[in-house]
Amino acid sequence: MRDPSADEAALWAAALAQDGTAFGRLFDLHRDAVFRQALRLTASPADAEEVAASAFFELWRKRESVRLVAGSVLPWLLVTAANLSRNSRRSLVRRERLLRRAPREHDDAAARAFARIDDDLPRSALVAALRRLPPGDAALVTMAALEGYRVAEIAELLGLTENAARVRLHRAHKKLRGLLAPTDTGRTETQEVAR
Repeated sequence: MRDPSADEAALWAAALAQDGTAFGRLFDLHRDAVFRQALRLTASPADAEEVAASAFFELWRKRESVRLVAGSVLPWLLVTAANLSRNSRRSLVRRERLLRRAPREHDDAAARAFARIDDDLPRSALVAALRRLPPGDAALVTMAALEGYRVAEIAELLGLTENAARVRLHRAHKKLRGLLAPTDTGRTETQEVAR
């Protein structure tokens, strides 16, 4: 009788040599066990699917440092699935906490900050101006003005105090207005650059 761990060790050696077919066979061999582990530790089958897929992604990504246990990658996959499940659960708890704390009334501070941007402005000019902002400023603007996040939510998501987020948002708005201000020819600075 053949030793299944010897077969798995051979598959793993082939996977380490960039053999995608061998890695696919390892996936077929262990996907059910990894999914069951994830299902025990997550809130839903959809979350378990995501965790299981992520565990196999991590196996491929970290394949050079993964060590077999008793000739199998399954123990490594199960521990990884448990860690990913724990991270997923923590993330879910943080999202729920944020939603519970969020007031139900609309925070129109961000809307007021961007109310002076000309509604007749071509979308392409706005996109070009946003691209000229530093990435952090562009993220603040799009989250507040385009995605409708409240300043308090943006602050929490970015790890800032609410006051710091308001100041940065105000500065980003000022930069954006400067980029969108008409020049002597009536074009915006962004339209001039694009010409």
